[in-house]
Amino acid sequence: MIWSIKANTAPIFFSSGLALLLALEQVTRKRPNKANLLFSSIFLCCFVIIWGAGVVANRLPPEKPWTIYLFFTAICLVGPVYYFYFNTLLHPEKPFRLWELVHFAPALGSFLIETGFQGMSTPFKQVWLNEMFQAPPRHIMAVMVIWGAFSAFVYLAYLLRKDLGMVWSVQEVKTELRLIVIINFLAILAVVTLFVGFMLRIPFLFVTGGNVLAVLMISVFLGYNRYPDFLQLLKTQIEKQRYEKSYLTGVDIQGVNERLMELVEGENIYRESELNLKTLADRLSITSHQLSQFLNERVGLDFRSFLNTFRVREAKRLLAEDPDKNILEICYEVGFGSKSTFNSVFKKETGQTPREFRDAAALMKD
Repeated sequence: MIWSIKANTAPIFFSSGLALLLALEQVTRKRPNKANLLFSSIFLCCFVIIWGAGVVANRLPPEKPWTIYLFFTAICLVGPVYYFYFNTLLHPEKPFRLWELVHFAPALGSFLIETGFQGMSTPFKQVWLNEMFQAPPRHIMAVMVIWGAFSAFVYLAYLLRKDLGMVWSVQEVKTELRLIVIINFLAILAVVTLFVGFMLRIPFLFVTGGNVLAVLMISVFLGYNRYPDFLQLLKTQIEKQRYEKSYLTGVDIQGVNERLMELVEGENIYRESELNLKTLADRLSITSHQLSQFLNERVGLDFRSFLNTFRVREAKRLLAEDPDKNILEICYEVGFGSKSTFNSVFKKETGQTPREFRDAAALMKD
């Protein structure tokens, strides 16, 4: 099947391909971390959104309804994912909280609606989409258009405000960091232009919005190649702002370090599965903020990783020295709250599961 597309929408489809490549680049790294996965998700959402803008600009959905699948879901998803990516850079040690899933509720709702819609008969879908294109403001699906545009705008505006607060206070790397402000501004401009162009049935405005997205994605692609350390610079600046007003001023660093080592190595405090940042800080006679900064700056680990280092170290000793001891018993003895967490952390630290480590230790003894 050969589709005929308008020449002025070719950049839109080209940039959607770039977005997909950038998404794949992030997840095909040797050891992708949480930030890489979130960054990849942002680009994947951009791929779906830009592709959707292209097919809508060419009025393909009424004829081929599947071409618009996940368009609204991606619009509702990109803002929350970008928000979580930003917060991951800002607070890398902060654990994910279950209530934060509320950010993804609109995207989940859109996904269920779109999936259900695609399960309908083709004639039914074609009639609905034709009606939506003919009178967007009066169509029931306009609710999804309005909500998706509003959601994307709110998240992007919030993050633009955050970004502006960082960029204009930096002199030495302003060029690199200014890129993220340009990206956010173009994204907001694209959302507004696409929304107005679609709702008011102004094809030129909608195509312009799609091409703004194309410029955005091409800028990201070129900027990412021009400044390969851009994300690291952003992370560094975020961390700098986090600790610009040091919580450790006046704190006896050596004393805190000695007492901390006494607690973890002498008293084996890490064995307490319910131990949290505040409890440990209280035992050190400092605040939670001071302990968090101390661990990040002086030890190079967040609170949870710091404890897990000692837990895994003792687990390795017990697995090797006491082959008859139950692995689950060891898991709880060293301070882990569940076997799944124990297995996951242990494998991340050693490259082996606890059972594999025990078997290897037994072979070495033989």
